[in-house]
Order: sequence, then C-alpha cells, then structure tokens
Amino acid sequence: MAGLIGIAWILDLDGVVWLADRPIAGSAEAIEHLDSAGQRILFVTNFSALTKRQAEMKLEACGIEAKDRVLTSAMAAASLVEVGERVLVCAGDGVVEAVEQRGALPLNPSDETLSKEPIDVVIVGFHREFDFHRLAVSAQAIHDGARLISTNNDPTYPTPQGLLPGNGSLTAAVAAAGKTEAMVAGKPHRPIADLALRWLDVERGSSGNIVVGDLPTTDGLLAAELGFDFGLVLSGVTSPEEATRCQPVPNFVADDLRSLVGLILDPE
Repeated sequence: MAGLIGIAWILDLDGVVWLADRPIAGSAEAIEHLDSAGQRILFVTNFSALTKRQAEMKLEACGIEAKDRVLTSAMAAASLVEVGERVLVCAGDGVVEAVEQRGALPLNPSDETLSKEPIDVVIVGFHREFDFHRLAVSAQAIHDGARLISTNNDPTYPTPQGLLPGNGSLTAAVAAAGKTEAMVAGKPHRPIADLALRWLDVERGSSGNIVVGDLPTTDGLLAAELGFDFGLVLSGVTSPEEATRCQPVPNFVADDLRSLVGLILDPE
C-alpha cells in the first residue's frame, strides 16, 4: 500500500481517535499525515447519539479536519426508513436528526401526549435516558406492528474508566420485550457499508483500501463486508494477547493509529 495515492481509509472513532472524551495521543498527527499523503478518509462510527455536526466538532476539537467526513450508525438506521413514516426514536439527537433528514417523523417515547396513531418503526440507539417507560412504549409499538431497527449491536463501548453498556445492551432489552429481532444498521452490517461505499465512490473489494478499528467483531467484519484490509489498533478494547487469536485475522496490527499509519505509509 505504501506510496499509493487516494487509498480509502475508514477510521473508527472510539478506541482509535479518542477514548470517550480523551484524545488518543498521536491520532490527530496520523490523520494529518494521511491527508498530506493524499489519502481519502471517512470517519465511521457506531456511536449514534451525536448529530453530524456534533461529531464533526468533537473531531475538530482534537485538531482534526472533519467537515463532511463523518458517517454514523444513526444515518445508516435512517436509511432504512421510508419517507413519511412515523418513527419512535428510542435514541439520542443523532437519530432524531437523521430521521428528520430522511423525511420521516421522529417521535419521542417519553412524550406523554404521544398520539395513538400507528407507529411504523422503532429505532434504538445509544442514549443515557433509557428507562423502563421508554422500554415499555417501544415494546408496545412493536407488538402493534412496528418494525425494530437498531443503530448497532455493540454490547459495550470503551472509556478511560473501562467498558460501559453499549447500544447492543439496550437493543437486547427492546427486542426481548417486543419478542422480535432487530435489523441492525451500523457496523459491520450492509446498510452502513453501502453508505460508506457510496460516500467514498469505491466498489466492494477495491484493492488497497483499509478499515481501521479496535474491535474485530465490528471493524474487522466491516472490512470483510467491504472487501477491504483490516488494520487493528490496540488503543481500545482489544488487548495484545487477544490480537493474536482474533477473527477475522487483521492484515495489520499496531499499538495505535499513529503507529499503524507509519507502518503502512512509511515502511522501512
């Protein structure tokens, strides 16, 4: 891959660029190196709570150019909604925004004045306001015929203090209460993969392109879905020992994004 211009890099955020709100050392410099080398970058995250602009601003606060380079699982979930549908958003502002931009109507499960009109879709995304009432309203909508979409099924997400429950945990509760299975939109599934290919204007299996992430079961499987290489970084949830036996097997393993970019662009 060294010396090639215009290679597509799909970069995860949590565990690659930052841990929660703490930037990972060297990540901004690595991305600046990629930009200087003429590489194409798309930040692809399963974290759906932030709006597009909020995600961009968080990257910009780390010194990273991000405008129109962010794809979230909220956008992928909204791509599965039809224009004009009534969507119960058991999720954060990122999903509300994406549903509105899709031309559908977002509804709040905590709204006590919610009308009794049929709900077409329930979308579950990560949010800290999840509670029994939101669970019950979402489950009832599913029992009444709504289909269930999950932004992602990551059971946890990394923070400097350790792992916290992720949207997979919330989705599991809604799916169990609704006696159904969720259609998952985010990594490593096809909806977000299709959006990424469209944004990058590349074909599945295009030579030399790479997905970089800290979790083989999402980022590695996304790479397999796209037919891209997989670069595993050890700055998130995967330990060096786990990296020796993970599936899918990564094409590259490095301590962090800075090390990985150096390994690929500046091999000795």
